[in-house]
Amino acid sequence: MAANDQSFSAFDFLERNDTGELPPVVACFGTDDFLRHKSFQHAMEIGQVDASTVRTFEGDESPWCDVHDELATRSLFDLAGRRVARLRNADSFVTKHRESLERWVEKPSPGATLLLDLQTLAANTNLYKKIKKIGWLVSAGDVKDAELSGWIVRWGKKEHGISLTRPQANVLVDRIGPICGLIDCELAKLALFAESKGTVSDARVDELVGGWRTQTVWNLAESIADGKINHALRQIDKLIMAGQSVFGIAAQLSWSLRRYGIATRYIEQLERKGQKTSLQNALATAGFRGHELSKAESSIRRLGRPRARELLSWLLELELQLKGSHSNEERGRLALETFLLKLIDHPQPSPRIAS
Repeated sequence: MAANDQSFSAFDFLERNDTGELPPVVACFGTDDFLRHKSFQHAMEIGQVDASTVRTFEGDESPWCDVHDELATRSLFDLAGRRVARLRNADSFVTKHRESLERWVEKPSPGATLLLDLQTLAANTNLYKKIKKIGWLVSAGDVKDAELSGWIVRWGKKEHGISLTRPQANVLVDRIGPICGLIDCELAKLALFAESKGTVSDARVDELVGGWRTQTVWNLAESIADGKINHALRQIDKLIMAGQSVFGIAAQLSWSLRRYGIATRYIEQLERKGQKTSLQNALATAGFRGHELSKAESSIRRLGRPRARELLSWLLELELQLKGSHSNEERGRLALETFLLKLIDHPQPSPRIAS
């Protein structure tokens, strides 16, 4: 991929399938955190860069000298490797160090890439114009509904293996709005109930996709992870009385809770190899994002390893029941409540998940 004059929408950038060397600067800017995060991930894939080698700096507290030294200093262990530094929340950093940044962009360190994670980057600024000459500019904001619907269809197929129609994608846009992280969660939920060819019926989409009840179910998932099962059962009763389907509740809970099971399995796989990882790293690997990590860490510790270890098996059993022997609302509710009761069937103290 040529580095000169490369500016993209995040949707277009995420569909690039070529590989090549990263340019000196990759700037992702816009209000959608999910699109910026995925764009940086995709840039690493294009550049064939191991994400674990990227040094991350917090833009509101890091001095320019530390960032510059990281970009300018070659590794003693990988002299041929590309040095990549990422500046998160870089808006205040750009304001404070604009002149230094502009000078570096004019003459970047050989073999180095700076990733700028920004809320805004105006096209009429010198920094924008200088980056445009040598790097990539990825816009992750101001999404139009028609563009969003097309992305939902493509992203659902690529990332979740489901085949949605454009009218079905429009339902997600209407009910959720241009919040791509929430849309991705809804697509993951729909994938749990997709047919063998990846299709989802209009009735299922209407039944499962968000609306005002979505946030209530997210809160329900937190209550379950925190061991507040009695509260969770009462909330389920209220949701059902308000017209929410048992299958919709179960699908969203499954997507949220299985991440705790994935994190636990990841820790135990490493332990069998004699390796260790932090609990936060395991949770991030399982799909929890930055703002969720602190809460998720507290929740999984309260959940305990014995229950967290069984979560994936229990959720699979629940899914099979809802698709088979418990496929009507009444029996589906029985299956869901039975699943929840398993989470309080272990009164003994739980060993620590990880250090």
